[in-house]
Amino acid sequence: MRRGWRGCLAVTAMLAVSAPVLAHHQLQLERPTIGVAIPAITHGEMQVFARYRTQILNLAARQPRTDPTLRRLAGFVSLQHFACFWGLVPGSLSDETSPFNDCSHAYVAGARALLLHMIAMPGDQSEAKALEAQIESEIAGDLAASQLCSNSKQAFDSGIVVTPDWQLAPAHLPTVLTFLALLAAAAGLWVVRWFTLSLSARTG
Repeated sequence: MRRGWRGCLAVTAMLAVSAPVLAHHQLQLERPTIGVAIPAITHGEMQVFARYRTQILNLAARQPRTDPTLRRLAGFVSLQHFACFWGLVPGSLSDETSPFNDCSHAYVAGARALLLHMIAMPGDQSEAKALEAQIESEIAGDLAASQLCSNSKQAFDSGIVVTPDWQLAPAHLPTVLTFLALLAAAAGLWVVRWFTLSLSARTG
């Protein structure tokens, strides 16, 4: 739990220090593309592609030859997933009212763009093509794959990391409960630490 709490603090610090390249997505649309353009992904497709994010990144890491686009997309997916609290907040992928839904769309759309780019790269891309075929097969068999949401038309930019929309947080109960649990856990760890130190001082 301590590691998770430190991770949350790290995300907060990252958002503060890296402000020039971080923005709510609504603001990003007014900016020119500074990285690799990433097409939008539908709400339904995102549910399927999200399950393959790790496989796509691992496949990218095994590529014998890379190029700037692959490196930018892979870096974006990893950083965006981190900025979106690793998708751990309930409803991040499934609930369009979640403050984490837009940033979830971003890293999943980035993963799809990364896979499609690998397929287009020279050399033997049979593994990438097989993975795409597997994903497309799941999408074709999923009646909810064509489902849309308010973020389904949003395109992204590998040069700009999408932050959670904190304005939505107070009205999103799963998010509120998640962060209350994190605060309670942090407080509990502090109390245990304080009690341990006090007991050691008394017995020492």
